[in-house]
Amino acid sequence: MAEFWSNLRKIWKNQRVRIVFWAAFTGVLFGLTGLSSPVEDFLGNLRWSLREEKASGNLVIVEQDSKTLDALGTTDVSRNNDADVLAALFEAGADRVFFARPFSGENDEEKDKAFIQELKEHPGKIFLGAKPGASNRNYASRIPPERYYKHAHVVSLVAYSKAFNLNIVLPLASDSPLGKIPSMSAEIAGVDGSLGKAYAPDYSIRVSSFKTVSYIDVLRRNFDNAVLKGKTVIIAPTAVSYNNIHSVPGLGFGAAEPYFHAIGAETLAHGVPVHLGWFPPLLVVLIVVATGLGRGRALDVYRFTGLVLVFVGLPFLLDTIRVSVEIVPSLVVALVAVIRMRNLDRVEVAGETNAGSGLPSVQALRTSEALSPQILVALKIRNYGAIIGSFAEHVEAELANEIVRRIRISDEPVTVYHEGGMFVWLSNIRSSFDLLENLEGLHRIVQNGIQVGGLDIDLSFNCGIDSDFDRPMGSRIAGAMQAAEEAVRNDELVYQNDSRRQEAQWEISLLTSLDRAIDNGEVWVAYQPKLDLKLNRICGAEALVRWTHPERGPISPEKFIRIAEEFHRIERITRFVINDAVRTAVELQRMGYDLTMSVNISAQLLRNPGLPGMIADILAEHELPPDRLILEITETDRLDRSSRTYQMLQRLVRSGLRLSIDDFGTGNATIDYLRYLPASEVKIDKSFVSAMETSKEDLLLVQSIIDMAHSLDRTVVAEGVETATGLETLRELHCDVIQGYYLSRPVPFRELLEQIVQPRALKIG
Repeated sequence: MAEFWSNLRKIWKNQRVRIVFWAAFTGVLFGLTGLSSPVEDFLGNLRWSLREEKASGNLVIVEQDSKTLDALGTTDVSRNNDADVLAALFEAGADRVFFARPFSGENDEEKDKAFIQELKEHPGKIFLGAKPGASNRNYASRIPPERYYKHAHVVSLVAYSKAFNLNIVLPLASDSPLGKIPSMSAEIAGVDGSLGKAYAPDYSIRVSSFKTVSYIDVLRRNFDNAVLKGKTVIIAPTAVSYNNIHSVPGLGFGAAEPYFHAIGAETLAHGVPVHLGWFPPLLVVLIVVATGLGRGRALDVYRFTGLVLVFVGLPFLLDTIRVSVEIVPSLVVALVAVIRMRNLDRVEVAGETNAGSGLPSVQALRTSEALSPQILVALKIRNYGAIIGSFAEHVEAELANEIVRRIRISDEPVTVYHEGGMFVWLSNIRSSFDLLENLEGLHRIVQNGIQVGGLDIDLSFNCGIDSDFDRPMGSRIAGAMQAAEEAVRNDELVYQNDSRRQEAQWEISLLTSLDRAIDNGEVWVAYQPKLDLKLNRICGAEALVRWTHPERGPISPEKFIRIAEEFHRIERITRFVINDAVRTAVELQRMGYDLTMSVNISAQLLRNPGLPGMIADILAEHELPPDRLILEITETDRLDRSSRTYQMLQRLVRSGLRLSIDDFGTGNATIDYLRYLPASEVKIDKSFVSAMETSKEDLLLVQSIIDMAHSLDRTVVAEGVETATGLETLRELHCDVIQGYYLSRPVPFRELLEQIVQPRALKIG
């Protein structure tokens, strides 16, 4: 427990953590107290004003408008009028009728009789409204008389006005003297809801888009029956004298209260709107802020601007699917965080800038906790202080900028950090060999002199480099600076500080001896035979390069091929292998054995425009038909037909060569290869072949690859076959060709010839 509190105190000491905490506290306070509700309603109204949707047309509003009252010469319609209107509506084919008004009954029972008779004649199709009292929020106390509701349904006309009347929400159901009754909108839409559930209608549905008929026109049968046939009808008091006009949220004009229930019904027809509240957006903002804590600037102006755009645009998009969120608490979090952190940034920047040169201080890089896969370079200017002190005026910034400009000539763009006479940067050059050449070139440029303050200055420098990518940045900087100091003491241009220094030096020496090794026979070609399962005979071989060092013995092909690719020497090795493979194929032909030879081609070479010419020259020299040479392709970069790689492959195929997709099923070698590459052969990766005997999934995968390749008229080769069971399984799966240790390891040409001449030496069943 003590350790827990100790760690917690350490975390709390981080100023950015404290900023995030107080920003989160402020946002949660806004969310829990509802302080942001008026702003949320304002933003919601703004979004509704920018959208416009039309009503579905399933609802028709029969308006008890001023025209009706003037025609009747009264201040309200009577129950006799309502009875006549009901009769006319159902005669016209109306489906259901809702009265969006309360009923208190009339003293004249004779007039009631006609209305009650209509209620009796249309059971289950007439709905009477119940209004709330003066002091009850979701309690519809003003219900119709019993003689009415005995023959009709009762629905709630309760509506809530939110703060400052910025929004009007509707319940799905209300309490009443009759118990729970549905709201009018919920009943129309066929939605059942709880008493505590309220929703905001989608006010982008325009009032003007509803079909309307005047009450007096219905009473006088002066309307088109087609307008009402099969429709749900709301009888709505809309005359100004009824005093029930309210402002429609977001639109700035008024509408009679029944229209709010109509808009609600249209909204619920698409499902009850989902309100996610304020917490999910706030959580997203906190994650965005907190995930940047380890990278220095946790939240900058650009990230804040992006958050604002997202949380302004996202609610707009969500509104279209009736989902709402509250964004103000999350914006409060972002605003508090950005203001506090920008102030903190100014303080930190002041401490992370070299006052003399104006360049970023090495301390700014040193405090970075992130690991970097880039080589770190520390360049030490000899007698830097003496050079600066030799000028009467302050010229350090000018000198530093001249040095940086030369560094960026071939390593652009890099951020150069400055501390005393040391300039440090993370190089964009990935290869140590190329970086050494680059620093040699930089040294030659600097030796030509730098002009500062009108004077020519002779500069000399030494460098230390660090490529131990797994160490913290502070440790790497110290190592690179120490290496630079060693380079000064030993008068060497570059020293490398790396736990792999000896290995790196060995790799560089390996590279320099590679050409000599090819010439003196240390590098040779081994051949692994390929067995045709249908004919049960050797049909070809894969040529594989080997290097037997006189001191180190066999060197792993993965090692020296990787180095050759890294230092752009792979073309020499490939030329050597292809030449040996083609010569071997020709020699076998003279002996009466017509075999194909497969050679691996590096993705790097596929971008070399001279590759087709090189292969053509070798084939012509030995007079071997191009279709006897198979080029195995792995891990090409892009697969679309516009890429240089694809165009190169097309050139190779047009020249008569055959292509094979190597390591199929891994890395990039997937179904896209079959779609784009003009290959005639597919090689299933050995990892699947070796695992298929114990894994049903791998067995099914191998089978599916074979079936798919055959359907595209490709030959299938399975590599990595190490058991008799594996061979027989592949035979049963109708695989075409196999290779692997069970058949033979890669062997020199003499042993390959023996296996061809005496096939019984092979384990081919």
